Amino acid sequence: MPLVTYKGPEFYRRSPDVYHPDFTRGEVREVSQAWLDKHRRRLVEPYFILEGDEPPHVDAGNDGIPDASWRRKEIIAWLSAYDVELTGAYYTKSALLGLVDTILSPEAPQELEALEEEAVEAEAEVEAEVEAEEIAEITE
Repeated sequence: MPLVTYKGPEFYRRSPDVYHPDFTRGEVREVSQAWLDKHRRRLVEPYFILEGDEPPHVDAGNDGIPDASWRRKEIIAWLSAYDVELTGAYYTKSALLGLVDTILSPEAPQELEALEEEAVEAEAEVEAEVEAEEIAEITE
């Protein structure tokens, strides 16, 4: 939950929401992200300090696929729609986006394994050629 702190010159400041009490200088108030999104334009710096704020996102590709502009909670909701169960560990936003990439491209790990196998085979062929050349030089 975001925190709003009033640091203005007056001791009291009227709240932008008529249903919330006025702000007192130095008071730290916990608000919901939806409330902050609605009243953000009236909580300006240097009079207010916003902590834990996740600004609204705009879908970069307008495709409904999570990207860096999405909020962490929205990425988790998108993953849960694809039946991805997150363990008790904390996932960073970049880790969640990595899971999204895995869901969208499940063949990628298999392709990576195939490339690794080809690299091992190529390395073994090169080593065999080098050994054959060394043996040929010794026998001459």
